[in-house]
Amino acid sequence: MSNNLPEVSFCIPTLNSEKTLEESLKSIKMQNYPSFEIIIVDGYSIDSTVKIAQRYADKLIFSRGTYSEACQLGVEETKGEIVALFDSDIIIPHKNWLRNAIKPFNNPDISTVWPLLQAPTDSSIVSKCYNNFSGKILIHRLKKRKGVVGGTNALFKKKCLMDVGGFNKQIDWGGDFYIAKRLKEKGYEVAVLSKPLHHKTMTTLTEFLKKQKRGARSFSKVGLELTGLTLKDMLYEHTALSIKFVFNGIFSEKDITWVCLPFLIAIRLTVYSSIFWSARIKGERVRHEGFTGN
Repeated sequence: MSNNLPEVSFCIPTLNSEKTLEESLKSIKMQNYPSFEIIIVDGYSIDSTVKIAQRYADKLIFSRGTYSEACQLGVEETKGEIVALFDSDIIIPHKNWLRNAIKPFNNPDISTVWPLLQAPTDSSIVSKCYNNFSGKILIHRLKKRKGVVGGTNALFKKKCLMDVGGFNKQIDWGGDFYIAKRLKEKGYEVAVLSKPLHHKTMTTLTEFLKKQKRGARSFSKVGLELTGLTLKDMLYEHTALSIKFVFNGIFSEKDITWVCLPFLIAIRLTVYSSIFWSARIKGERVRHEGFTGN
């Protein structure tokens, strides 16, 4: 791989993504890289997502299934040695990013190159706060060797994804944890890329709330243990550790966006606790170990 750059297949699930998709695809097209393709798996969008996709994609697929099913369908259609599984709100910051990003794959034990994510400079306070918190939490998990990381918005060796059986199509949100957990159990390693991607997500409190509800509904069925964390671990992250981040962010980093974090934490904990309690009462919970896979 060090002598010849491998072909890279960008696989992007979409659903009503017109606000961010074109900027995302333009940033891919501008890459100074000899061979790559773009595969988009759309969930039958009703906005202009499909029209945008048709202008940039090498292949456009439609699926009404889960997020994980869209990922798996896209991966199966790729022809590249490396799969870049990105959300439709990921922006590559400069034209040489991809050339640098694939270098860790020279190590045969590496299955995944996981870039850090940051909000663009013109993002809302909600988006900046969310991206900052998520990044610090994931780095904390890596340092403490807890949980799993690198399931999406990352680059993968396709043969490694196939080796672990791919994504579980029954899982909606949480499919990234599933694939990362399978790769880790197989002995593969994750390389953390310090050169970040831009993530234009959670731009408003309304969007944040909507995505928390979707995540909670999915995890209420598959179980939080899919993350490789205990409930105690998660509560620690969202209480003591988040308080530490807020104080360091405001007083040491002089970043006022951290004042938003207590509100985001409160929303997340409220949504997850209410949806989990409702699911438990209805007996809807299905452990992920019981899934049949693909």
